[in-house]
Amino acid sequence: MAGFRDLFRLSYAQTLVFAAAAPLILAVAAIGLLVTNQSRQLAEREIQALEAELLAAKKAELRNYVPLARNAFFWTYGNKAPDDDAAKERVTAMIYGDDGFYFVYEYDGTMLVSPRQTDFIGQDLSGKTDSQGTPITDALIATGRDGAGYHSFLWPRPSTGEEAPMVAYVTSLGSWQWVMGTGVFIDDELATDAAARAEMEASIARAFLQVGGET
Repeated sequence: MAGFRDLFRLSYAQTLVFAAAAPLILAVAAIGLLVTNQSRQLAEREIQALEAELLAAKKAELRNYVPLARNAFFWTYGNKAPDDDAAKERVTAMIYGDDGFYFVYEYDGTMLVSPRQTDFIGQDLSGKTDSQGTPITDALIATGRDGAGYHSFLWPRPSTGEEAPMVAYVTSLGSWQWVMGTGVFIDDELATDAAARAEMEASIARAFLQVGGET
């Protein structure tokens, strides 16, 4: 037993080295944790700024799309009476890209235009929410009737049928009591943010291990 204890008994020189090294190791570990935390906070702020810029660009893009669509059929909408059914039928739904489309709701919640998801046409979608409980139809109509604005929610992507985050911009065609708009899916941007965060964490972990190894 004594021999076993002797294996783990430190000599004076070893004790001195340990006493000198321990504070250094603790200090370096504390500095490493502090630098890691500061690096994470800085990277997170940069990612959030990038996310805000991407979202602002998407919103600006949407804000341009809706007036273009409205102007495209203004000659039909603007010069006809509210009860001119023939004029309403000549308003053509437009699509763009793989998943982009314009939609139109009546003020009562009935969907009139849904070119990529035609099953919704003619349905009363008032009260519709997404899988997280976010109001969709009522919020879009309220936003449009207030003048114009943005609304974020989950919506089935036409190309896959899977629910994905969308930002929509809507405005009102008051004399026909319509709300029209369009939206863009932002899951690609969110995936980019997630990848950036994962790379950030991996980079910080590598730096921390490198500092520990050198120490």
